[in-house]
Amino acid sequence: MIELNIAPLDIPTLALSRSMMQVMLAGLLVYVGSQLEQRNGTRFWAAGLLLNGLALFIHATALPEPWYSVSTTFNHLAFGASSACFLLGFWKFGRQPRQLWLIVLMLAIPIISLIAWEWLWPNARWRVLTTASGQALYLLALQFSLGKSPTPDIARIYRRLRIIVVVYMLILIWSYASLADVLPTSARVSPGYHRTFFSVTSMLFMLSLAVGCLALQFALLAARNAQLAMVDWQTGLLNRRGFFLALGRTEELRNGRHAPFSAVVLDIDHFKQINDRHGHAAGDRVLHALGESLRALTRPTHFVARMGGEEFCIVLPGNTRQEATELAEAVRAACEQMLVRADDGEEIRFTLSAGVCEARPAETIDETLARADQALYAAKRDGRNRVASINTNEALPDSVSADSPHPRGDASR
Repeated sequence: MIELNIAPLDIPTLALSRSMMQVMLAGLLVYVGSQLEQRNGTRFWAAGLLLNGLALFIHATALPEPWYSVSTTFNHLAFGASSACFLLGFWKFGRQPRQLWLIVLMLAIPIISLIAWEWLWPNARWRVLTTASGQALYLLALQFSLGKSPTPDIARIYRRLRIIVVVYMLILIWSYASLADVLPTSARVSPGYHRTFFSVTSMLFMLSLAVGCLALQFALLAARNAQLAMVDWQTGLLNRRGFFLALGRTEELRNGRHAPFSAVVLDIDHFKQINDRHGHAAGDRVLHALGESLRALTRPTHFVARMGGEEFCIVLPGNTRQEATELAEAVRAACEQMLVRADDGEEIRFTLSAGVCEARPAETIDETLARADQALYAAKRDGRNRVASINTNEALPDSVSADSPHPRGDASR
């Protein structure tokens, strides 16, 4: 047997240190998860760390009989329950279906191990090997779960966790093979080497897994904050920044290589008078009501945004000018029938004007929106509460009047 010169390592002290570290990481996971509206598996991960930490604490504590048998039982059961909690956490985080039969099997393996090799036919070697087989099953299931990332933003974290799981699985198999005398190379070093190396590796694996779980939570927080920065808080629609970012991510629209698409620019008529007469709180309710109407009448494929103040914009990929005009007219008619109550109890009626155009071949988004804005000014100039559209080959807009006539006025908003 080859004796390797390895610095002596106090395994019980390492286990206690690892136990305390996992308890602190579990608390940090719970705290970070509490910042999210949906916990997304955080509590399961924290429970897994706590159970694993308690199992290590009990394992490192030298207890006399009969407490030693009790501690051995808790140790095996806690490791199985810890693995089940981690799996449940990743299934919930990744919005994957729960495989309850696998959870039951992972909990049953340590129970069967204790019954067979601790109570009926006492054999420490087979008890440890049987429980280790449950750990191998857990790692295989975790590896499969990490192969399906719920969003592209966290796919890189999933890939790195998969690498960590594979490395740890190989070390686990190699280490426990020394106990079963399966691998020829396992007999060439002293048993203490396997125990020391596996203890350090287990600590690093749990630390990496906990850090990975924290990274996933921070990724969700970052994604949520990025999303909030792109959304208008009053209406829940995209803001100007979010609108152009969303359009910029659409390859066809960004480069001008697109199927026909149309743009609608909308503006609330005399919005300043609403604020002056009823107050800004009433004006906010009007904006919110229009936002609700736009959400109800548009499709998920449409880009809808509040561009600032009382101006809104819709980009309709794959839709013609006629289809965009029909949508704009539907929004206009809905707003005309809408009532918004002010703080003084008075009911507010409001109208809007809209400009529509269809993109020309190779025309940029900015150029299309500029022509739609010209159509909007024409609608304002022709009396408001109407939709005006510009044909692809026309320079001047065609005005689509409202149901009732309105006096002509200036083009100011």
